[in-house]
Amino acid sequence: MAHYLHRRLNFLVTLLVGVALLLAFRLIQVQVALGSELRQQAQAEREHRLVSPDPRWGEIYDRDGFPLAVDEPRYAIEANPPFVKDPAAAAAQLASILQVPPEALEAELRRNVTWVSLEPLATLEQGEAVRQLEMEGVNAYLRWVRRYPQGTMAAHLLGFVSLGGEGFYGLEGYYDRVLRPPIEVWEGETGPSGRWPLPQEEGRVPLPMRGNDLVLTVDLAVQAVVEEELAWGLEAFGAEGGSIVVMDPRTGAILAMASAPSFDPNRYDQYILWEEEKRFLSPAIGSVYEPGSVFKIFTLAAALDSGRVVPQSRYVDAGQIEVGGRLFNNWDGRAYGEQDLVGLMGHSLNVGAVWLALQMGPDTFYPYIRAFGFGRPTGVDLQGEEAGQVRMPGNLDWHDSDLGANSFGQGLAATPVQVASAVAAVANGGRLMRPYLVARQVLPDGTVVESQPVMRGQPISSETARTVTEILAQAVERWMPQAQVPGYRIAGKTGTSQIPIPGGYDLRWTIASFVGYGPADDPQLLILVRLDRPRTSPWGSETAAVVFSRLASRLFPMLGIAP
Repeated sequence: MAHYLHRRLNFLVTLLVGVALLLAFRLIQVQVALGSELRQQAQAEREHRLVSPDPRWGEIYDRDGFPLAVDEPRYAIEANPPFVKDPAAAAAQLASILQVPPEALEAELRRNVTWVSLEPLATLEQGEAVRQLEMEGVNAYLRWVRRYPQGTMAAHLLGFVSLGGEGFYGLEGYYDRVLRPPIEVWEGETGPSGRWPLPQEEGRVPLPMRGNDLVLTVDLAVQAVVEEELAWGLEAFGAEGGSIVVMDPRTGAILAMASAPSFDPNRYDQYILWEEEKRFLSPAIGSVYEPGSVFKIFTLAAALDSGRVVPQSRYVDAGQIEVGGRLFNNWDGRAYGEQDLVGLMGHSLNVGAVWLALQMGPDTFYPYIRAFGFGRPTGVDLQGEEAGQVRMPGNLDWHDSDLGANSFGQGLAATPVQVASAVAAVANGGRLMRPYLVARQVLPDGTVVESQPVMRGQPISSETARTVTEILAQAVERWMPQAQVPGYRIAGKTGTSQIPIPGGYDLRWTIASFVGYGPADDPQLLILVRLDRPRTSPWGSETAAVVFSRLASRLFPMLGIAP
């Protein structure tokens, strides 16, 4: 019996020693051999990476606080088809909520995929109704989406934000990094569920962020009137498109800018489906044209400022003039005899503009044209601005005859906003300002950052600017009744541009324009009107000038500018 107990005791001791050795071996293995790997696994389980939830974009307002672009709460209704037990029953329930045919929903729920989107922009009521169903395999996620409460109004100024959260065109594209909040990321220890941080980490977890709000120089009431008059002009003169730019020449602030045809930024995806993406880019900044006779303003200003002519200068208009082997004629083929500078501008004489350019020569003429900003972007805060094009002496494609053609706005390219900005320099005492749309930014903490007008240069003296303004005002008074505004003295110029085509110019269609500002003695408002391919008349004096007069007659009183 004692021998039996002794054997059992030895067995137990041996077993315990063996277990102890195994535990010691395993402990050494865990602590030494696998220690580094296990520590990394444990850390990965404890620590998580959290991204700031559903950030909100900054909003855009007109100068009086009316909303132009806002974030709205919506629900994204999504489904995981493999987990939907009865697609037919689920589709019937969802159809009454989402107002979608049940057949379409059932087809989506029966697809052999792991995920489908049933409605990306469901309303709050629809989203809450779907959530209350507690339907397995169907989820409703709250999200912020970009909406444009004014519809198509100011669409080219605003651009749009895609469902992917990226800004395109206009202000949305240009200020994408300002409007879009930064994505905040936090890494640290969380609780057992992995969803919530430990108490000592709670203050460090990122909260939902917001981007900066933008308050514009644009006046929504002015914008509405501009779009109304542009639509009237297109219909009245049978034009296929057009643009209007309204700005304060003293600062470069844009009060309104409209182009047609336009689009609805709330439905931008439909235009992509219809392959009409070209509507998204504003022709006012992204479409170049030959300015035509409006350009005579800059030729006259350069000739006066350089001293090559004086306000009393006269010339004999023979109806044609030759430069570089090319013969230039007046727009109507007539000879006008002896003319002064007012007559030159009032009759819009090509021969007179070429005569002015010849008094200067290319070495004087082209530096002035560049100083007015042609051939380079204005810097307007909109995405997609074109720089235009001016061939310069020394370029391989420049010819001596270009001096004559360029003097009256042919053979070079500019955008409407470039032309408006350059004319504004004449209205503003020779000071060329950068056109801009954002008056101030409001940061999430309430800090306000004001925008300041930026002077880009001074192509002509203030004395020259006053002289040119007086010549333009007299020309409007004597020969441009269509552009006159009762009670206000207007300085302005018509333009009728030929449209370049391969091998020359289109013999049928033109671009008609008028740019004017007033009151001439104290310019506070500048308006440029461009109409593309008007059918009733090719001339700017008979189309665009009429739109200018109607629009200016409404805007002067609206803006409190006294007669």
